[in-house]
Amino acid sequence: MNKIYIAGALNSDAVGYIRNLHRMISYSNKLRRKGYSVFVPGLDILMGLLDGDFDYKDYFENSQPWLAVSDIMFVCPGWESSKGTVKEIESAKELGIPVVYNDTDLLKDLN
Repeated sequence: MNKIYIAGALNSDAVGYIRNLHRMISYSNKLRRKGYSVFVPGLDILMGLLDGDFDYKDYFENSQPWLAVSDIMFVCPGWESSKGTVKEIESAKELGIPVVYNDTDLLKDLN
């Protein structure tokens, strides 16, 4: 089963964060139903609700080992102004992990 790291913009005001996370989860659920294993770094918000003393660096560093073992990075629309996503894309390319910006190609191979 291919492992997909779901990247995309997150940091925003509270409403923007929820919308961005919703987009990431929607794509991940679609890909998961098609046979991929998915990792959504934005779900760290749940850990933050329980133990609220993490900072941005803690969250980012927690997700990067998952990126390193992923087979593919899927980048959700709206990522262009996200400095974190740009860093993740650069890391994926350095690691030789394919970066995909739409789900059409991923899904057509599974239909």
